[in-house]
Amino acid sequence: MIEPEFEIPPQRINLILKTIFELLWFEPQGLYVSDLIQYLKKSIPFTDFENGYFPFAPNIPRFEVIMRVGTIPLVKAGWLEKTKNGRWYITTFGRNASYNYTNLNDVFSASIQAIQEWQAKEERRIAIFDTDPFNSAQEFASSQIRQYLELLEIKDLRIIISSLLKALGCFITWDLPINDDNGQFDMVFSLDPIGLKPPRLLVHVAKFSDVSTFEKINEFSEKLGQNDTGIFFSFSGFSVDAHQYSLDLKKPGIRLIDLDDFLNLWITNIEKIDQIGISKFPIRPVHFLGVPGQLRLQ
Repeated sequence: MIEPEFEIPPQRINLILKTIFELLWFEPQGLYVSDLIQYLKKSIPFTDFENGYFPFAPNIPRFEVIMRVGTIPLVKAGWLEKTKNGRWYITTFGRNASYNYTNLNDVFSASIQAIQEWQAKEERRIAIFDTDPFNSAQEFASSQIRQYLELLEIKDLRIIISSLLKALGCFITWDLPINDDNGQFDMVFSLDPIGLKPPRLLVHVAKFSDVSTFEKINEFSEKLGQNDTGIFFSFSGFSVDAHQYSLDLKKPGIRLIDLDDFLNLWITNIEKIDQIGISKFPIRPVHFLGVPGQLRLQ
């Protein structure tokens, strides 16, 4: 049994979880864990004890254990989504449900209980993060990929996306001149090798620094013809109203693709991607030993 003086008080846990929820509330596209941790440090002056380590989790600060374990009930309740690339965001269900609570302390009571149960269980064995490096490696890889893509020029992002669409069976019929970055469309593709049959696939690639808004998506959609389909890539994500606008559209159709969507498509189809695409975005898998019977912290 853990002695009381070595526990983080429930009120303090509640503050950490509420702060996470508030940070995510104003980020419709969510935050990656590495960014969330940095924002959390700026928002809460953690004590030396909270910055220290549990004996059974010597590589993860106590406050980070709290944020990871304490949010598991929110994920199970459908309020919070954690992507495999390390991005957390509040779901539409979570946003709607939260309006029904006048006291968010009630929401996090289950989270505090989960943390206490986790402590009691994990104090008797090595923490999951220490024996299964997959969790931290995946988050590090995601952060590294984002930094790499953010530093690329827009012309290189277009080359990467062009290689992906070709791997998916599309045929390019036109692309924007290499030094032009003011076009509404960056590329035009067809599902027909000759490019004579509809639909045309009109592609826009947003700059990495830009979160794409309703106005940007609306401007893009107005340029589409009746038989056109729009594909809008935005690695910094989309605003909530932009997402809703794309869902409401019937004709013409638009597919919004953020960084997580892009990575899933790239990894799934990597064997079909041409050499120029691989040279511009050289990622490779690393294999980890899965430890039976262990549940990863997320």
